[in-house]
Amino acid sequence: LCLKLLKATLRTPNYLMPKVSNLAFFGLVLSAYAFYVEYKHEHESDDPNEEPFVALCDIEAISASCSQVFALPEGKLLSYFGIVQAGSMLDQPNAVLGALYYGTILLTLRKNYPMLKFTMSCMAMSSSIYLAIVLTGLKELCILCWTTHILNTLLLAKFFKGLKQSKSEKTIKSV
Repeated sequence: LCLKLLKATLRTPNYLMPKVSNLAFFGLVLSAYAFYVEYKHEHESDDPNEEPFVALCDIEAISASCSQVFALPEGKLLSYFGIVQAGSMLDQPNAVLGALYYGTILLTLRKNYPMLKFTMSCMAMSSSIYLAIVLTGLKELCILCWTTHILNTLLLAKFFKGLKQSKSEKTIKSV
């Protein structure tokens, strides 16, 4: 799905594509909400009189549960792959990594760093592909997760187009 979307997006004229700022802002909001959901579930009360927290992305009618997905070991990719030690300060949920990614994009909007943006986008897309494979294998429906995968695909396409454009401009200047 993501690869088909990427191919279609690369053929789409720029004026029909959403702006990078809108995509990154939406990604930042989704990442913040994902972190909120994780936090609420980690700190749920055992008090039977208190209503249990139900996330907006937990939709029983369609068997969608972002809460269950966030609790998976893959919910913290850095420790899952052994990049950082589990439980360390750097062992942050994927939502925090997403917020850093989308926040960095927003902070560098006015800067012309096509290679940096493309590289970051490739890293985000790599994690999206891996997590999409995991979700598909587990037959888990996480609407929030799939939405961020689509955002990452669109951002990758935008930055790839920007990188190609930047290289063609350099070629023209050198001639």
